[in-house]
Amino acid sequence: MGDRHVKSSPPDYADAATWYRRAANAGHQAAARALASLYLSGNGVARDVEEGARWLRTSANAGNQQAQVDFANLVIEGAGEPGDRASIAGWFEATASSGDLIAAFNLGLCFAEGVGVRKDEEQAARWVRRAAEGVADAQYAYARMLQDGRGVAADLKQARCWFERAANAGMVDAQVAFAEMLLNGRGGACLPQAAAQWFKRAAAAGHAGAMFAIGAQYANGQGLSFDPVAAQKWFAAAAERGHGYAQLMLGGYLCNGRAGEHNPVAGRLWLERAFAQGVQEAANELS
Repeated sequence: MGDRHVKSSPPDYADAATWYRRAANAGHQAAARALASLYLSGNGVARDVEEGARWLRTSANAGNQQAQVDFANLVIEGAGEPGDRASIAGWFEATASSGDLIAAFNLGLCFAEGVGVRKDEEQAARWVRRAAEGVADAQYAYARMLQDGRGVAADLKQARCWFERAANAGMVDAQVAFAEMLLNGRGGACLPQAAAQWFKRAAAAGHAGAMFAIGAQYANGQGLSFDPVAAQKWFAAAAERGHGYAQLMLGGYLCNGRAGEHNPVAGRLWLERAFAQGVQEAANELS
């Protein structure tokens, strides 16, 4: 009955919660998980993370594998009770061993963070690598491990390949990481024009760091034609989203009229914002 109310048009979450609660109290695992979802999202009931966690725990302890994964993710994010951490790695391992790639990724995170198990970077890398066969977040995480040499031997060439896979899957942080490797020639050829295209894809998704990188490419004529007006535009876009170094660059452009717009008052305000974020180079511009 609860599912029917959720799937009605429009959904009636309040009635769904009533039916899910009745079924959950009678021991129905899936209903307990569904009720937890309503509490965590605030649909049909007041949002209550603790109550959501309680119902997920009930479903997970009864053996519902999907609830085990959901509950473990909640615990990793800091919810639940102190004793919950001891159970979740075992849940993930059981599900991951049956071929669930999301569970494999989460088990890798447990080993990486020492959640419910002894911290073990090699085990973390092993499980994250398994998950990387089909999970974009795992592809990105494994690329970072290869880049930093955490749990595996450092391998920039392979890191670049995994960043590319995650980037093609649409993961914005991976697009930026891949673009940075292309721009700097890390793990392969230096391809600044290709880097610019990836930065622009990430910028279209709202990534401030990518916007700053495009501004820098226009400012330096690296991979993009030298264009101070375009550089200032991109620095402004990133600065407005709180990027400290973009605020530094925008302040310098406005104070010195590098793109033709000379506005020292506005420029100083941007420099002050950059300095407030800990960008020490702004102090030289302000002095």
